[in-house]
Amino acid sequence: MKKITNTLTLTAVAIFALMVALTAALTAALPVSAADKPTQLTSAIVSQKDAHITHYEGGDFHTYFYGDTPLTKGAITGVAVIKPNNEIHPAHQHPDEEYLMILEGTGTWTLNGKSQPALTGDILFAAPNDLHGIYNNGDVPLKFVIVRYQKK
Repeated sequence: MKKITNTLTLTAVAIFALMVALTAALTAALPVSAADKPTQLTSAIVSQKDAHITHYEGGDFHTYFYGDTPLTKGAITGVAVIKPNNEIHPAHQHPDEEYLMILEGTGTWTLNGKSQPALTGDILFAAPNDLHGIYNNGDVPLKFVIVRYQKK
């Protein structure tokens, strides 16, 4: 009986160690949060299920890549989903260039103090330090792609 108990204990310890090692390996491979320090990006494919999700009051942001490339610093790509009658944050500005493309839903763009309808398929380009934003005033979630970066 003691031999069986020792074998079961060793098996349980081995399984636990394997689970810890696998979790660490998978976590290291996941995209990082935008709050983390940028890393050096290399060519890769990130599936939707592996994107890092940050929850906000008005929606979610799925980070696919965040880091430096050979030509840019602080590059971030992701997909935002804004709940109806919400925004992730108010119109803002930053030193990065940014593209936003609406995949689903409708809302209102803000660009340098002017507003206009935001429709599926639209793309916004915000030059460095231009005031820009998007608000979902529709009845369904507003989903859009974000690509933001600055030159080194």
